[in-house]
Amino acid sequence: TGTSFTYDITAPTISGGVAITSATGIQNNLLNAGDNVSVTVTFSESVIVDNASGTPTLTLVVGSTDRAATYTSGSGGTTLVFQYTIQAGDNDTDGISIGADALALDNGTISDPAGNNAILTHSAVSDNNSYKVDTTAPTVDNFTLSDTALKAGDNATVSLVFSEAVFGFASAADITDPSGTLAAMTSSDNITWTGTFTPTANTEDASNTLSLATSWTDLAGNAGP
Repeated sequence: TGTSFTYDITAPTISGGVAITSATGIQNNLLNAGDNVSVTVTFSESVIVDNASGTPTLTLVVGSTDRAATYTSGSGGTTLVFQYTIQAGDNDTDGISIGADALALDNGTISDPAGNNAILTHSAVSDNNSYKVDTTAPTVDNFTLSDTALKAGDNATVSLVFSEAVFGFASAADITDPSGTLAAMTSSDNITWTGTFTPTANTEDASNTLSLATSWTDLAGNAGP
């Protein structure tokens, strides 16, 4: 008589590659502090993650800084998910990238159900411009009036220059002008804005001030000063 049995001596490999697949909180392809970016690693067969002694990580390159994405889910399937939370000070104008062979066990294990340890080599992932990072608050580089001594019948051009493109800026609501009116400001690039200020008739004010509110943000959601 004979005994039949099965065996598996083939180690799982990263056949489907590594990819940045999603992010929470992302705006206009830009991630900000507190946003979570998810990366998937796809194997040739189902794998089991044992993180009792350590949790596998995947190194991301944010700007020029290495950041560790931590394993979060997928054990028992072919795709593992790693996640990283963007920190204050992270910035990447080209998009997050991943170097070759960036997966580390950190005392954990990744193996198939037969116990064969996974081969963790994989190709690099180039800058992904769908996942750029901006945690830097925008600034006002220039806020000027073309004429600061207005008389009856005069008006003046208001010029406002931000450090980068802004979102949610509306001159009628965001600039306070107590002794006159400011027509809606316009811009071709959302960075440089201009509009016409007209003083209120029969008004004298030796120290009138145009004040910028803080309701606007940059495209990543960083609030302006």
